[in-house]
Amino acid sequence: MDLFYGFFNIAMGIFMILKGFKIFKSKAKDENEIAKEELWQSKWGTFFKIGGIVLLIGGILEIIN
Repeated sequence: MDLFYGFFNIAMGIFMILKGFKIFKSKAKDENEIAKEELWQSKWGTFFKIGGIVLLIGGILEIIN
């Protein structure tokens, strides 16, 4: 069970990094959805970049120990 938390943190860290650095984007269809996505990115992008890196490193350290 301890390995589960490590792998889960790694998976969530990778997702947050991809979302924070705009590598993974949602499929916005109209201008309203594109504007919402840009607003979300400006509001939460930095948090996802930093939080993703922290989760990734924490997950790796938890698996190593």
